[in-house]
Amino acid sequence: MKKRKNLGKNSIILILAVVIIFIAYLGSPLSKVRNVTVEGVNDLGAQQVIDATDINNNSLLVNVMIDHQTIANKTMKKLPSIETVSFKTHNLRDIVIKVKEFKTLGLIYKNGYYYRVINGGHIINQKMHSPIGNYPIYSGFNDKKSLKKISKIYKKLPDNVRTNVSQFYNSPTKLNPYRVKIDMNDGNKVVADIRTVQAKMKYYPGIAAQMKQKGVINLEIGAYSYPFKAKK
Repeated sequence: MKKRKNLGKNSIILILAVVIIFIAYLGSPLSKVRNVTVEGVNDLGAQQVIDATDINNNSLLVNVMIDHQTIANKTMKKLPSIETVSFKTHNLRDIVIKVKEFKTLGLIYKNGYYYRVINGGHIINQKMHSPIGNYPIYSGFNDKKSLKKISKIYKKLPDNVRTNVSQFYNSPTKLNPYRVKIDMNDGNKVVADIRTVQAKMKYYPGIAAQMKQKGVINLEIGAYSYPFKAKK
């Protein structure tokens, strides 16, 4: 009986000691986040992600880890181009934010702002004042179906062609309602048919290399090029 009482007394003392140590820990600088780093960002800036989480040097590490899902949901709401976000600790005082962004397939300009276009022609509702990265701008693709189609085409272009694309224009005519125009970063312009442009753009580097001056490469029917008209 005496042993049982002593055991109970020792357990209470141990629990009280743990509580006191934990309270002391929470009141010490050791309980607060020291450094925050971000992994996996592509189009977003690391500081942009940190600001969205509201984690700073005054944040308690234990609170961050307990409320990690709430913080993650809040971060993705503020930055909808983030697909997933998670947190891990490092050195018992540092936080690493791991981010996975939706793959950007281009940008669309609406009402004074640029927006990211991702898989399926989805537009991320996150305003940008200026274009980011080396992504094409889609003009005239005003419905989701056409935007999905052109962004899918862009995604499947050869690497050396895809990085050279500056802007896609939906440019239908009475003779060809499927016509598109493409501005290239090297200064040339392409006229093509949206139904065949993906297959034909692989010939672009070879045709462009044979051109003596910048001009238009027409891929609607066949493939030929001609220089820009000289301005008078």
